[in-house]
Amino acid sequence: MNPFPPAAAAIVAAAIDDYRLITPPEQQTPAGLTERIGQYLISSGYAVGPDLIEAA
Repeated sequence: MNPFPPAAAAIVAAAIDDYRLITPPEQQTPAGLTERIGQYLISSGYAVGPDLIEAA
């Protein structure tokens, strides 16, 4: 397994912060957070899969 890139960790942290700030607390779900993280990683050029987070 590849090590988790530091840049990807920063993207994940930003996605989490944005999700918590933008999404009302009563609408926040683990699935919603996961989707937001995936969107941020993909839009940043990472390939995302169950065991894969790599820069494309």
